[in-house]
Amino acid sequence: MTTTEDTTTVYGRPEFADIDIGDTMRHGHPDITDGDHMIVDLVARRARTLGRPLTVMDVGSGSGVVSAMLAHHLPGHRVIANEIEPRLIAQARSRLEDIPGGEVFDRPFQEWREPLDVIISWGSHHHLPNTYLDHVRSLLVDDGVLIIGDEFCPEYCDDTDAARVTTAEVIHLADGLVLTTQREVDAYRTQGVVPQWSRDLEAKRRRALWHWYKFVIDYAMAKDNWTVVLAELQITRDDLTTSFDEEHKLSPLIVRRDLELNGFRPLSTNVIGARPADLQSFYLYEFAPRPRS
Repeated sequence: MTTTEDTTTVYGRPEFADIDIGDTMRHGHPDITDGDHMIVDLVARRARTLGRPLTVMDVGSGSGVVSAMLAHHLPGHRVIANEIEPRLIAQARSRLEDIPGGEVFDRPFQEWREPLDVIISWGSHHHLPNTYLDHVRSLLVDDGVLIIGDEFCPEYCDDTDAARVTTAEVIHLADGLVLTTQREVDAYRTQGVVPQWSRDLEAKRRRALWHWYKFVIDYAMAKDNWTVVLAELQITRDDLTTSFDEEHKLSPLIVRRDLELNGFRPLSTNVIGARPADLQSFYLYEFAPRPRS
Protein backbone atom coordinates (compact mmCIF):
# COMPACT_ATOMS: atom_id res chain seq x y z
CA MET A 1 0.00 0.00 0.00
CA THR A 2 2.35 2.66 -1.18
CA THR A 3 1.98 5.79 -3.22
CA THR A 4 5.55 6.87 -3.79
CA GLU A 5 8.72 5.60 -5.40
CA ASP A 6 10.87 7.42 -2.84
CA THR A 7 13.11 4.81 -1.22
CA THR A 8 12.88 6.64 2.11
CA THR A 9 9.50 4.98 2.55
CA VAL A 10 9.30 1.43 3.82
CA TYR A 11 7.82 -0.20 0.75
CA GLY A 12 10.51 1.16 -1.55
CA ARG A 13 13.46 0.26 0.66
CA PRO A 14 15.96 -2.21 -0.84
CA GLU A 15 15.79 -4.64 2.10
CA PHE A 16 12.19 -5.43 1.13
CA ALA A 17 12.93 -5.78 -2.60
CA ASP A 18 12.29 -9.53 -2.80
CA ILE A 19 9.37 -9.62 -0.36
CA ASP A 20 5.67 -9.27 -1.09
CA ILE A 21 5.28 -6.81 1.76
CA GLY A 22 1.50 -6.59 1.33
CA ASP A 23 1.11 -10.32 1.84
CA THR A 24 3.67 -10.38 4.64
CA MET A 25 1.92 -7.60 6.53
CA ARG A 26 -1.28 -9.63 6.50
CA HIS A 27 0.54 -12.39 8.38
CA GLY A 28 2.13 -10.17 10.99
CA HIS A 29 0.01 -7.06 11.51
CA PRO A 30 -3.35 -6.87 13.29
CA ASP A 31 -6.62 -6.05 11.53
CA ILE A 32 -5.48 -5.83 7.90
CA THR A 33 -6.97 -9.16 6.81
CA ASP A 34 -10.26 -8.38 8.57
CA GLY A 35 -10.31 -5.07 6.71
CA ASP A 36 -9.75 -6.86 3.40
CA HIS A 37 -12.85 -8.97 3.91
CA MET A 38 -14.89 -5.99 5.05
CA ILE A 39 -13.98 -4.08 1.89
CA VAL A 40 -15.08 -7.02 -0.27
CA ASP A 41 -18.38 -7.15 1.63
CA LEU A 42 -18.97 -3.38 1.24
CA VAL A 43 -18.29 -3.43 -2.51
CA ALA A 44 -20.42 -6.56 -3.01
CA ARG A 45 -23.25 -4.86 -1.13
CA ARG A 46 -22.85 -1.81 -3.34
CA ALA A 47 -23.02 -3.97 -6.46
CA ARG A 48 -26.25 -5.59 -5.26
CA THR A 49 -27.76 -2.19 -4.44
CA LEU A 50 -26.95 -0.67 -7.82
CA GLY A 51 -27.69 -3.83 -9.78
CA ARG A 52 -25.14 -3.20 -12.51
CA PRO A 53 -21.51 -4.06 -13.29
CA LEU A 54 -19.18 -1.76 -11.39
CA THR A 55 -15.85 -0.21 -12.22
CA VAL A 56 -13.76 -0.25 -9.05
CA MET A 57 -10.33 1.27 -8.51
CA ASP A 58 -8.03 0.35 -5.61
CA VAL A 59 -5.77 3.41 -5.24
CA GLY A 60 -2.31 2.67 -3.88
CA SER A 61 -3.06 -1.02 -4.23
CA GLY A 62 0.40 -2.27 -3.34
CA SER A 63 0.88 -5.85 -4.47
CA GLY A 64 -2.81 -6.17 -5.31
CA VAL A 65 -4.09 -8.35 -2.48
CA VAL A 66 -7.46 -6.60 -2.11
CA SER A 67 -7.78 -6.01 -5.85
CA ALA A 68 -7.40 -9.73 -6.49
CA MET A 69 -9.93 -10.57 -3.78
CA LEU A 70 -12.44 -8.16 -5.30
CA ALA A 71 -11.93 -9.46 -8.85
CA HIS A 72 -12.29 -13.02 -7.62
CA HIS A 73 -15.43 -12.41 -5.57
CA LEU A 74 -17.10 -10.03 -8.04
CA PRO A 75 -17.11 -11.75 -11.43
CA GLY A 76 -18.49 -9.56 -14.19
CA HIS A 77 -17.15 -6.37 -12.61
CA ARG A 78 -14.02 -4.41 -13.52
CA VAL A 79 -11.38 -4.06 -10.79
CA ILE A 80 -8.32 -1.85 -11.33
CA ALA A 81 -5.28 -2.00 -9.08
CA ASN A 82 -3.53 1.39 -9.17
CA GLU A 83 0.13 1.36 -8.15
CA ILE A 84 3.29 3.22 -9.24
CA GLU A 85 6.12 1.44 -7.36
CA PRO A 86 7.71 -0.92 -9.93
CA ARG A 87 8.20 -3.95 -7.68
CA LEU A 88 4.64 -3.72 -6.41
CA ILE A 89 3.30 -3.29 -9.94
CA ALA A 90 4.98 -6.55 -10.95
CA GLN A 91 3.54 -8.34 -7.93
CA ALA A 92 0.06 -6.96 -8.61
CA ARG A 93 0.20 -8.01 -12.26
CA SER A 94 1.20 -11.51 -11.28
CA ARG A 95 -1.62 -11.71 -8.75
CA LEU A 96 -4.30 -10.42 -11.14
CA GLU A 97 -3.24 -11.81 -14.50
CA ASP A 98 -5.42 -14.94 -14.36
CA ILE A 99 -8.50 -13.32 -12.79
CA PRO A 100 -11.11 -12.07 -15.30
CA GLY A 101 -11.97 -8.41 -14.75
CA GLY A 102 -8.73 -7.62 -12.94
CA GLU A 103 -6.19 -5.15 -14.33
CA VAL A 104 -3.37 -2.84 -13.25
CA PHE A 105 -3.09 0.90 -13.88
CA ASP A 106 0.59 1.67 -13.40
CA ARG A 107 0.57 5.46 -13.58
CA PRO A 108 -0.30 8.10 -10.97
CA PHE A 109 -3.93 8.13 -9.90
CA GLN A 110 -4.27 11.73 -11.11
CA GLU A 111 -3.76 10.50 -14.69
CA TRP A 112 -6.85 8.25 -14.66
CA ARG A 113 -9.74 9.80 -16.60
CA GLU A 114 -12.56 7.22 -16.84
CA PRO A 115 -15.61 7.39 -14.51
CA LEU A 116 -15.56 5.09 -11.48
CA ASP A 117 -18.35 3.59 -9.37
CA VAL A 118 -16.19 2.80 -6.33
CA ILE A 119 -12.80 4.18 -5.33
CA ILE A 120 -10.97 2.36 -2.55
CA SER A 121 -8.21 3.93 -0.50
CA TRP A 122 -7.07 1.09 1.76
CA GLY A 123 -4.02 2.01 3.79
CA SER A 124 -3.23 4.79 1.32
CA HIS A 125 -5.08 7.86 2.59
CA HIS A 126 -2.39 9.01 5.02
CA HIS A 127 0.26 8.69 2.28
CA LEU A 128 -1.57 10.64 -0.42
CA PRO A 129 -1.55 14.42 -0.93
CA ASN A 130 -4.92 15.93 -0.05
CA THR A 131 -5.41 17.00 -3.66
CA TYR A 132 -6.27 13.40 -4.55
CA LEU A 133 -9.72 13.98 -3.05
CA ASP A 134 -10.51 16.54 -5.76
CA HIS A 135 -9.69 13.92 -8.37
CA VAL A 136 -11.84 11.36 -6.55
CA ARG A 137 -14.81 13.74 -6.75
CA SER A 138 -14.20 14.35 -10.45
CA LEU A 139 -14.19 10.61 -11.25
CA LEU A 140 -17.04 9.23 -9.15
CA VAL A 141 -20.37 8.77 -10.92
CA ASP A 142 -23.49 10.31 -9.36
CA ASP A 143 -24.13 7.31 -7.10
CA GLY A 144 -20.45 6.46 -6.62
CA VAL A 145 -18.71 5.98 -3.27
CA LEU A 146 -15.27 6.43 -1.78
CA ILE A 147 -14.23 3.72 0.67
CA ILE A 148 -11.44 4.86 2.97
CA GLY A 149 -9.93 2.23 5.18
CA ASP A 150 -6.80 3.10 7.04
CA GLU A 151 -4.54 2.62 10.00
CA PHE A 152 -5.37 5.85 11.76
CA CYS A 153 -3.76 7.10 14.92
CA PRO A 154 -6.00 5.95 17.80
CA GLU A 155 -8.18 8.88 18.81
CA TYR A 156 -6.24 11.47 20.80
CA CYS A 157 -8.61 14.45 20.66
CA ASP A 158 -10.22 15.29 23.99
CA ASP A 159 -13.56 17.09 24.21
CA THR A 160 -11.99 20.53 23.80
CA ASP A 161 -9.98 19.39 20.80
CA ALA A 162 -13.06 17.72 19.30
CA ALA A 163 -15.07 20.93 19.56
CA ARG A 164 -12.36 22.78 17.67
CA VAL A 165 -11.95 20.09 15.01
CA THR A 166 -15.65 19.58 14.30
CA THR A 167 -16.14 23.31 13.67
CA ALA A 168 -12.87 23.77 11.77
CA GLU A 169 -12.90 26.04 8.73
CA VAL A 170 -10.02 24.06 7.25
CA ILE A 171 -7.84 21.10 8.11
CA HIS A 172 -4.37 22.14 7.06
CA LEU A 173 -1.06 20.50 7.99
CA ALA A 174 1.77 22.96 8.55
CA ASP A 175 4.88 20.75 8.69
CA GLY A 176 2.67 18.14 10.36
CA LEU A 177 0.90 20.52 12.77
CA VAL A 178 -2.89 20.81 12.41
CA LEU A 179 -4.35 24.24 11.67
CA THR A 180 -8.11 24.78 11.75
CA THR A 181 -8.75 28.34 10.50
CA GLN A 182 -7.72 30.28 7.42
CA ARG A 183 -6.28 32.95 9.70
CA GLU A 184 -3.93 30.34 11.20
CA VAL A 185 -2.93 29.18 7.74
CA ASP A 186 -2.19 32.74 6.64
CA ALA A 187 -0.13 33.41 9.79
CA TYR A 188 1.89 30.27 9.20
CA ARG A 189 2.54 31.13 5.56
CA THR A 190 3.54 34.74 6.24
CA GLN A 191 5.21 34.46 9.65
CA GLY A 192 5.89 30.76 10.20
CA VAL A 193 3.90 30.72 13.46
CA VAL A 194 1.40 28.14 14.67
CA PRO A 195 -0.90 28.13 17.72
CA GLN A 196 0.23 26.41 20.90
CA TRP A 197 -2.89 24.24 20.60
CA SER A 198 -1.47 22.75 17.40
CA ARG A 199 1.80 21.89 19.13
CA ASP A 200 -0.01 20.37 22.11
CA LEU A 201 -2.21 18.30 19.78
CA GLU A 202 0.85 16.96 18.00
CA ALA A 203 2.35 15.90 21.33
CA LYS A 204 -0.83 13.95 22.04
CA ARG A 205 -0.68 12.35 18.59
CA ARG A 206 2.90 11.19 19.08
CA ARG A 207 2.18 9.67 22.49
CA ALA A 208 -0.89 7.87 21.13
CA LEU A 209 1.13 6.58 18.16
CA TRP A 210 3.95 5.31 20.36
CA HIS A 211 1.46 3.30 22.41
CA TRP A 212 -0.10 1.86 19.21
CA TYR A 213 3.17 0.99 17.50
CA LYS A 214 4.48 -0.82 20.57
CA PHE A 215 1.35 -2.99 20.40
CA VAL A 216 1.79 -3.65 16.67
CA ILE A 217 5.47 -4.54 16.99
CA ASP A 218 4.82 -6.87 19.94
CA TYR A 219 2.01 -8.47 17.90
CA ALA A 220 4.43 -9.14 15.03
CA MET A 221 7.09 -10.48 17.38
CA ALA A 222 4.58 -12.88 18.93
CA LYS A 223 4.01 -14.24 15.41
CA ASP A 224 7.78 -14.45 14.84
CA ASN A 225 7.36 -12.16 11.82
CA TRP A 226 10.59 -10.19 11.88
CA THR A 227 9.97 -8.58 8.50
CA VAL A 228 6.95 -6.80 9.93
CA VAL A 229 8.86 -5.95 13.11
CA LEU A 230 11.60 -4.24 11.09
CA ALA A 231 9.13 -2.53 8.76
CA GLU A 232 7.07 -1.20 11.66
CA LEU A 233 10.14 0.11 13.45
CA GLN A 234 10.96 2.18 10.37
CA ILE A 235 7.33 3.30 10.01
CA THR A 236 7.29 4.30 13.69
CA ARG A 237 10.34 6.50 13.17
CA ASP A 238 8.77 8.11 10.09
CA ASP A 239 5.40 8.69 11.75
CA LEU A 240 6.85 10.19 14.92
CA THR A 241 8.82 12.64 12.78
CA THR A 242 6.22 15.39 12.74
CA SER A 243 7.28 17.00 9.47
CA PHE A 244 7.55 13.71 7.51
CA ASP A 245 4.46 14.01 5.36
CA GLU A 246 4.67 10.62 3.63
CA GLU A 247 3.79 8.82 6.87
CA HIS A 248 1.54 10.93 9.07
CA LYS A 249 -1.40 9.20 10.71
CA LEU A 250 -4.09 11.49 12.11
CA SER A 251 -7.03 10.86 14.40
CA PRO A 252 -10.24 9.49 12.85
CA LEU A 253 -12.09 12.64 13.94
CA ILE A 254 -9.68 14.91 12.07
CA VAL A 255 -9.83 12.77 8.94
CA ARG A 256 -13.64 12.75 8.94
CA ARG A 257 -13.75 16.56 9.26
CA ASP A 258 -11.21 16.86 6.47
CA LEU A 259 -13.42 14.73 4.20
CA GLU A 260 -16.45 16.86 5.04
CA LEU A 261 -14.54 20.03 4.19
CA ASN A 262 -13.48 18.42 0.91
CA GLY A 263 -17.09 17.90 -0.14
CA PHE A 264 -17.91 14.39 1.08
CA ARG A 265 -20.70 13.13 3.31
CA PRO A 266 -20.36 9.98 5.44
CA LEU A 267 -22.50 6.96 4.58
CA SER A 268 -21.19 4.40 7.06
CA THR A 269 -18.54 3.90 9.71
CA ASN A 270 -17.15 0.42 10.27
CA VAL A 271 -14.76 -0.48 13.08
CA ILE A 272 -12.16 -3.20 12.54
CA GLY A 273 -11.05 -5.04 15.65
CA ALA A 274 -12.57 -4.91 19.13
CA ARG A 275 -10.12 -3.15 21.42
CA PRO A 276 -10.00 -0.29 23.92
CA ALA A 277 -10.02 3.17 22.35
CA ASP A 278 -6.28 3.64 22.83
CA LEU A 279 -5.64 0.61 20.61
CA GLN A 280 -8.44 1.21 18.09
CA SER A 281 -6.70 2.20 14.89
CA PHE A 282 -8.48 0.63 11.92
CA TYR A 283 -11.72 2.04 10.53
CA LEU A 284 -13.51 1.72 7.20
CA TYR A 285 -15.59 4.68 6.05
CA GLU A 286 -17.94 4.99 3.11
CA PHE A 287 -18.28 8.53 1.75
CA ALA A 288 -20.37 9.96 -1.06
CA PRO A 289 -19.49 13.25 -2.76
CA ARG A 290 -21.88 16.10 -2.05
CA PRO A 291 -23.42 17.61 -5.20
CA ARG A 292 -21.38 20.51 -6.49
CA SER A 293 -23.15 23.85 -6.16
